[in-house]
Amino acid sequence: MRILRLVAALVCIATAARAQIAPQQPTVKVLLLPLTVKTPADSGLSVAVMDVAREKLGQSARYKVQVIPKPKLCEALAASDYACNVLLDETQANQLARFLNVNAYTTGTLERSGNTIAATIRVRDIGSSGLAALFAVSSGNPGTAAAVGEQIAQRLNTIVRAGEQARECNEQRSKSQFARALDAARKALAIEPNLPAAHICIATVYEAQHMGVDSQLAAYQRASKGDSLNATAWENIAHLYQQKGDTLKAIDALVHELAGEPQNVQLRLGIVELLRQQKQYTRGKALLDEWLAKNPGDQRASDFRLRVCIEGELWRCVLDGFVEAVKNDSAKLGDSSVIKPALGAAQQVADTQQLLFFSHAAVRHFPKSAVFWKALGSAFDMKGQKDSSLWAYKQALALDPADVSSALLIAKTIVDGAVYDTAHAPPKSDTVALRAYRNAFADRLDSARVYLNRALGSADSTQRLNAMVILLGAGSKVAQAGAYDRAYPWLDQLLQATTPRSPADTVGPRQQIRLQASFWYGVSSVASLAGPYSAMVKSKSCDEAKAIYDRIARTKDALIAGARVSPAFVNTMLQNVAKFEGVMPQVKKQFKCKNF
Repeated sequence: MRILRLVAALVCIATAARAQIAPQQPTVKVLLLPLTVKTPADSGLSVAVMDVAREKLGQSARYKVQVIPKPKLCEALAASDYACNVLLDETQANQLARFLNVNAYTTGTLERSGNTIAATIRVRDIGSSGLAALFAVSSGNPGTAAAVGEQIAQRLNTIVRAGEQARECNEQRSKSQFARALDAARKALAIEPNLPAAHICIATVYEAQHMGVDSQLAAYQRASKGDSLNATAWENIAHLYQQKGDTLKAIDALVHELAGEPQNVQLRLGIVELLRQQKQYTRGKALLDEWLAKNPGDQRASDFRLRVCIEGELWRCVLDGFVEAVKNDSAKLGDSSVIKPALGAAQQVADTQQLLFFSHAAVRHFPKSAVFWKALGSAFDMKGQKDSSLWAYKQALALDPADVSSALLIAKTIVDGAVYDTAHAPPKSDTVALRAYRNAFADRLDSARVYLNRALGSADSTQRLNAMVILLGAGSKVAQAGAYDRAYPWLDQLLQATTPRSPADTVGPRQQIRLQASFWYGVSSVASLAGPYSAMVKSKSCDEAKAIYDRIARTKDALIAGARVSPAFVNTMLQNVAKFEGVMPQVKKQFKCKNF
């Protein structure tokens, strides 16, 4: 009996001993998923690679983590009507990982080039596993699924061992055992020098110890080296840069964070708002473009992009935004707060099609608005439809007769649209027909005079200057057509309008117009002087003689002033003037004039 009791006692002791040394089931669960591929033909290779990695890691790290086995993975996929060997995108992978209640899961890419297989693996930590990482492996000569899978498993096993120490660091830090926490972190880094979790734990210890911002920042930056897409590291880097008052570096950090979480729309919108505040409009637009390319129905993002583009004067973007808005809701064409900026944007980018579209809509909904009629005229003008443009501008002037700008637009349209067609002009030998043809051309231009006179009398110097430019264009066109007697009144009026206001009035746009006007006035005056001179001789009138005398003097002065336009030609004109000038003393003597 004593022997039996002894045997029984020994059996109990042995059973208890085995129970004490039996390994505990790991609490950290890891999910390994097939990698995305560029070529669909490599899908099978991706599955095979990760099957090897899953099996090898399950064996080497079985006492440290639970690796979700293939049967359980297939069962979970089947529950969602997926095939067992499906390749999931980032969103689907995250959903599956949370469904399986794991602490970490892998994503990444696989690419085959010749005999080489390269894979990039990202371990995503969603349950305080301390396993976040980003690494690459490759195998060649020749690359096989077994070789690549083995490499991935080895790297993951190293990360798993280091992650255990990173979790220990966090546990000790939570107990305010900072020395032990840092010791655990150093052990983790001895295994995996760039393990993000270890560096992040060090940073939090520094914060708890009230160490400087730069020390914390350096630790988080080291964490980002191990996983350039680590959201926790970049979010804290951004926060610390904000503490330092460096908003632009904070934004850069948040952009890095977004690269790892591209579906985080709140983060994206927050970054764009910061960029807007910093007037970094182009960068903000780019982030919203990226989102809307994949989520075109996100109205909030569309509205925000339009706001950013308006503030940043990104006119093409503004126009495209309004085009999209009215496509989705045509009632907005009746909203002046939409029409006005849309028209402005179309004008800025010279988009004739959209300018016509929005301006037509504008006058249809707001027929009493002179501004919108002018916009329609501008659209027709850009399209080269001068008659339609002139009609629209006249509608605007009729609605607001006091608007000098409308009068100027009408005059400019008339002058710009008048083209002397030399190909259809009568031959020079047919002087009667040629004169009629030139006069008809001059008549078209003369219709602009009434509108220009309004602007020349304006109190606005800019409008007066614009009128002078149009006068110069009209006068020079008529002169170049050879209708010098019809050009003379235009250029005479212009020269009087540009008379220097003071001795110092010899520079600037008025002076440039004055020089051109002087040249064309001189040319037109000389070329058309014979007629008035002959009439004066027949009249024997001293008043007419004095007028010719004054005109000769003024013509001579104008040619000298405008000589720089064409020195050689002006010299010839001056010789002609000299002939008229030379006979005027005889005219004075014969007419017995005393008024000059």
